[in-house]
Parts: sequence; structure tokens; C-alpha cells
Amino acid sequence: MNKMVIERTHPLRKLFRNALDFGLKHNPIDNVEVADYIEEQILCEFIHTDNLYRIQDADGRRLEDMADMLAEGNVLLNAQSYQREFQVHKHIGDYTLFMLGMFPMVLTRRRGREFILGHLVVPGASLSEHYMLQGQRSYRIASELTHGDIFQELSLNFALYKNIIELVRIYIESENNRDLLSEN
Repeated sequence: MNKMVIERTHPLRKLFRNALDFGLKHNPIDNVEVADYIEEQILCEFIHTDNLYRIQDADGRRLEDMADMLAEGNVLLNAQSYQREFQVHKHIGDYTLFMLGMFPMVLTRRRGREFILGHLVVPGASLSEHYMLQGQRSYRIASELTHGDIFQELSLNFALYKNIIELVRIYIESENNRDLLSEN
């Protein structure tokens, strides 16, 4: 699958870096690797919807529903290998972090099978709560499959990184408003 990439010289890169610096100023972290990961693998990746909905089933159908993604990322169900399981769980972690931080209002409007967490139905849970739980869980699984410290860090401090991405959104929204105000 061809991956959409934002070039290093693109103005969005500067905007994302400034916005991320703003978020990190208010929620400092010691791990530069995680900050770079958030910029590269989440903000720059998911600006293209093709990357946001990259996970496909065996028929090539784009998976947008969390339950379908979970089935695709389970070697006992649809995943053909542990590498595929890792790829899907990494994507789910990234996807939930991005959606919670950048588009929380979308989660309040969505309903459906997203309330399924693995084989458990989570009654009464909000979609945002479910995304928090599933994002942490998927990063933990990704870390176990790769022994990746970055995924363990993202799992353990998922709420902190969600807050940082929320501040990225606030910064970007304020920059957009500033541009609109200066045009009048």
C-alpha cells in the first residue's frame, strides 16, 4: 500500500511542530522519541484520511469500525501473522490517540459496534472512555509483540499524550482563528 507522506519542507510540518511544542510546554515529557513519534506517526500520518483508515480486511475493504479492526488484529481471528497483529494494534493505538485529541467531538456523535472491547461488551461506557481503554490496550499489545519501549510508554501514559494532542488541536484552532481575524 502506498503511504501518503508530508514532506519535511511542507508548512504543515512547521505548524505541527509549533503546536506540539505548545502542548509539550504545558505537559512536559522527558522522552524526545515519543514527541518525535507523535509528530511523525500521528500528526503527519493522519492528516491524510487514507492513512487514518489504512487497515483493510482480506477483501481490501477499508475498516473504520473498531470491532472490525480488533478482529483484523487478532491472530486467533483474521491476522495472518504476529507482524500483522502488531501493525493493526499500533494503528489502533495511534488512531485512538489521534481521534481523542484532535476530533473528540466526532466520538460523541458516533454510535455502533465501537462499544465492543475485544470479546467484551462495555455497557454504559462512552465512546471516548472505550477509545482510551482500547488505545492503552493496543499500545500494550504492540509493545509486547515488539518489546518496543515507545509503545509501552504510550500505553502507560496514554492520557498524558492525549492531553498533549488536545493542546495541539487547541493551538491549531487558535492559529486558524488568528488568521481569520487578521483578514478582517
